[in-house]
Amino acid sequence: MNKKYALFFMLFSLCLNIFMYVICLAETTDKIPTYKKEDFIASANTKKVLKIGLVDCIAFALRNNSEIKIKKIEPRLKESDIKIARSDFEPSFDATYKLRDNTNQNNSTAYTDNTINSRDEDINAGLSGKLYTGTKYNMDFLNNRSKDDPSSASLRNDNYTSEAKITITQPLLKGFGVQVNRADITIAKNDKNISEEDFENTVADIITKTKAAYYNYIFYTEKHNIAKSSLKRAEDMLQINNKRYKAGLVSSLTLLETKTAVAKRQKNLISAESTLKKSEDELKLITSLVDDPSLWNTEIVPLDKPVFTKEYVDLARSLSNAFQYRPDYASEEIALENRDIKIKKAKNVLFPTLDLVGSFGLNGLGDNLDEALSKVGTGDYEDWSIGLNFKVPLGNKKARGEYNKKKLEKIQALISFKRLEQNIILEVRDKVREVDIQYRQVEASSLSREAETQNYNVQNERYTAGEVSTHDMLDYQERLSQAELDYIKALIDHEISIINLDKSEGLTLVKNDIKLER
Repeated sequence: MNKKYALFFMLFSLCLNIFMYVICLAETTDKIPTYKKEDFIASANTKKVLKIGLVDCIAFALRNNSEIKIKKIEPRLKESDIKIARSDFEPSFDATYKLRDNTNQNNSTAYTDNTINSRDEDINAGLSGKLYTGTKYNMDFLNNRSKDDPSSASLRNDNYTSEAKITITQPLLKGFGVQVNRADITIAKNDKNISEEDFENTVADIITKTKAAYYNYIFYTEKHNIAKSSLKRAEDMLQINNKRYKAGLVSSLTLLETKTAVAKRQKNLISAESTLKKSEDELKLITSLVDDPSLWNTEIVPLDKPVFTKEYVDLARSLSNAFQYRPDYASEEIALENRDIKIKKAKNVLFPTLDLVGSFGLNGLGDNLDEALSKVGTGDYEDWSIGLNFKVPLGNKKARGEYNKKKLEKIQALISFKRLEQNIILEVRDKVREVDIQYRQVEASSLSREAETQNYNVQNERYTAGEVSTHDMLDYQERLSQAELDYIKALIDHEISIINLDKSEGLTLVKNDIKLER
């Protein structure tokens, strides 16, 4: 081959590889969001209010959560594993060109020039691959030109040989069967399904945490409002007692007790504000609002409020839902299937190699390439063979060790699977009980709040008439505030218990009308 053409071919191949690398890099590199600290500093003193509903919070969490972004990539990685496993069955084309020139000494003494020049030129092409049955095939088209140039013209030889040949190798024991040969593909597909179940579980977990954070923020908002109302009642009482003190109707001790109550409730209000802000930050964190320079410092105002409704919960139905819809349970089922496939594959390796090998070819010989090819086309010159290859390892300790290992791993996995089933049963039963308990808590706290409200109103009228002491009235106020707080706490706990039950049943995505792309 001309050196100039060879150099051009090498440079072209190098440029092509560099181009393909850049294309692949551009396709696989995801943009990573960057934030400028100056943007956060600029919005630090900006006062904004963000009115947001529960659905909006879930949308923010799903769109911006880094854990979800990481898990979302996993199925794509497993898809690559499937392609890698399938590549074992992709046909391969190969072509070779070989030129050999040799100069030897002629053994004959009849010629003064006792050298002989020989030149062989091979141009071959072939297609090889493997089928799902384990069958290996090679289809070759072989061409050879042989030229001998001795000193005597009568001994000169210049001929062409061509052959079209197919060779089949069929395993009969080791490596036989579609299930064995497709094992890696099936395992890769199952691994992808597992990654999708894990992704669903992560999304459900984020939704559960987001809803819990949203309702917890509502609780601390209401707790802050109750603290403000409690302080307002004490301040109103202080105004009344200041007037009464000036009129000589109450003692300085009573006035001091009222001032002390006001100071105590101011302290409670500050504490409630602190926990409210922490709860707000937790909601911003789970929804990734902290990553947005325009929203990280806003005041959140929740639009949704917990609505108390009686929800009938059946333990048997909840257990059935859990075993049908829980992603972690589905993942373990798929993993067990992979264990069985690996055991069958390891068992097949124990077999000795017994391959049926056959080949068939058509060849031709001529003074030129056209003549050689025309003789191949006639089909008169056949070349075929058939036989068996047998091979058995002595001892086969490695294969036996792998087989025993896979069986023991399956036993471990079964034990873990049964433990998972027990944990699911106990978890679902606990969540069902919690819903029932929190429902009764709401009913009890509602009755208590109504009673304390009525009692406070009556006692407040009596206090205005001077029939109730300041000390007793402050106590009634405390009892009313606590009853209001207990009621909102029971409402929130009941809502969260339902959220946790949905998660334990695997119905979080269904209940929130969310469908994942697969």
